Amino acid sequence: MSLRKRLAIAAVGGLMAASAWANPHRLDDSLSHTVPPNVQMQWLPLTPGQSFAGGMEAWLRVNIRIDTRNWVGRSGRVYMVLPRDQASNVEAVWTTQGRLQPGRLVSGERTLVFAGQISSPTLEDQFQVRLRSNPDWQSNTRRLNFHFELDVD
Repeated sequence: MSLRKRLAIAAVGGLMAASAWANPHRLDDSLSHTVPPNVQMQWLPLTPGQSFAGGMEAWLRVNIRIDTRNWVGRSGRVYMVLPRDQASNVEAVWTTQGRLQPGRLVSGERTLVFAGQISSPTLEDQFQVRLRSNPDWQSNTRRLNFHFELDVD
C-alpha cells in the first residue's frame, strides 16, 4: 500500500475518532424547574403605526440544576438546546446569577452556557428568561423541551 493511501486512511480514521469525541452527552437536568411552573404568553403591545401584533412574550425564572457527577474533573462545554418542533419558533434570552453564561437561543439551535473544568457534581444557577414567539403562535399549551448537552474535551 502506498504511503499516500496509508496517510489518507489514517486521516479518515482520525476524523472519525475526532467526530466520536464531539458527540454530545445529554445531561440530567430533571431537578431544574420554572417559576411559575406554567407560563402564559402575552401579546406584545402594538406600537404606533403598527397594524398587526408583533408576537407574544412571557417572562419566567428557571432554577437550573444539572447533574454533572459523572464528569467531575473533566473539561468540556455545556450547551443549552431547544429542539425545533412543528410550532412557531421561540426565542429565549436570559441572564444568570453568574455560574452559567447568559445568552440567546432560537428553536433548532444550541448555545454555550459553560466552558471549563467541571469541579462539582452539579451545575446550578438561576436564569431570568424572556420567551418570544412570532404572531403565528397557535397553541393554548405547548411544552418547550430545553435540555443540556456536554461536549467533553
